[in-house]
Amino acid sequence: MKFKEAFKNKRFLCILVICILLIVLIVVSAFLYKKEPLAPAKEEKRIYANTSANLIKDETYEGLEFTNIALITDKEYSTFTASVTNKKEEVNNIENVDIILKDKKGNNVITLLGNIGKNLKPGETRTITASTKGELKGVVAKEINQKK
Repeated sequence: MKFKEAFKNKRFLCILVICILLIVLIVVSAFLYKKEPLAPAKEEKRIYANTSANLIKDETYEGLEFTNIALITDKEYSTFTASVTNKKEEVNNIENVDIILKDKKGNNVITLLGNIGKNLKPGETRTITASTKGELKGVVAKEINQKK
């Protein structure tokens, strides 16, 4: 008897309808809501190898042959590497070279220091590495000079 009387009460019916609508909204939103991961997504590795022909071509400077040239950008850093071979018949005493990287218009983008080390014997090969912070994707050529 009380149950039938409760349905006759307009206030009770309004509260019941509101509760049913809230439950329906909660269920629908639970299905539609796309959960975000708790931890931030892992940052993608951005490794870029510059393959510009004028940049990676072999070069000879003062009897030093520069081969296996690479310019790799990994996230925020760019690294220039090259093999340096003394092609002279005597010891080469050039310890450092400037590696001038250029853009398409021939403008200098950056000058890196390539450390060869002391007394490179005839026929001896060493690897030089020079790094800098920043992406050097616009570099298309290089020039190698003795460090001034």
